[in-house]
Amino acid sequence: MGEIVAAAVCGHVPTVMLPEEIRVKLGKGEDSSLVAGFAEIRSVFDDKDVDTLVIFDTHWFTTTEHLVAGAEHHKGTYTSEELPRVIRDLEYDYPGAPELAQLVAEVGKERRVPAYNATNPNISHHYPTLNLVKYLHKGEKVLSVGVCQTAEAPDFLAFGAVVGEAIKRSGSRAALLASGGMSHRFWPLRELGEHNEYTPDNLITPEARRIDEHILGLWSEGNHAGVIDLYPAYLEHSPEGYFGHYLMLAGALGGRDFSGRGVLCSKYESSLGTGQAHVLFDVSAARVGVPA
Repeated sequence: MGEIVAAAVCGHVPTVMLPEEIRVKLGKGEDSSLVAGFAEIRSVFDDKDVDTLVIFDTHWFTTTEHLVAGAEHHKGTYTSEELPRVIRDLEYDYPGAPELAQLVAEVGKERRVPAYNATNPNISHHYPTLNLVKYLHKGEKVLSVGVCQTAEAPDFLAFGAVVGEAIKRSGSRAALLASGGMSHRFWPLRELGEHNEYTPDNLITPEARRIDEHILGLWSEGNHAGVIDLYPAYLEHSPEGYFGHYLMLAGALGGRDFSGRGVLCSKYESSLGTGQAHVLFDVSAARVGVPA
């Protein structure tokens, strides 16, 4: 029987792909704490003997169903259409998780949750997956999961439970990675250069910072039901990927009943006005695969 042995919300901002000297210059003498935070998360994976990374990718938007990228292998060269000056000609080469992907599709069918296993190796790749692969991958199988842009909170939670059940049937020792930010509005172009520093004083609004910090507090308490209840209000602050990355992670671990406490593995920081943090959750109390 498989199990989820680790779970985290991870920032994936393009800044982490820049050389250290440039990151420090942007931060006026301070590096992004996300970089050191990746090493802390990776050490947990080593301790837990993780063999599969399941990455909920906030840039892979789907429309009519939930999608997983179930190819046998992923290899190619990636340049970001958003920021080609920052992420360009990035070589990637890592194994897929085809058996797990097929199980996701099968469990989705059983539960009448629209899910599709996209096995074409040439499907588009996105940097929320590739940036995490760069920092966290040591040979594990990787399953990238899209964010359905027509889904609502119950849909994300239900599909997360599908992923959790598939992991349970697979024999995998999986780490769930919700790759995305928190509140996600950028400063206007003419003001961007004034807000490169990582301090949360650079969040787009005080209100966005307050609700991000409130969610971080709820996570630290293990109050995932409270975060789910806050979701309609949080949408007003444009959480990245509709916050689907977190909701699917939570759904895989038991949804409202999940009580795993979150620990910051980075500072809470800004990226051009958006809220960013790495948060690692205690999965010992997870109820994996329980339908939402």
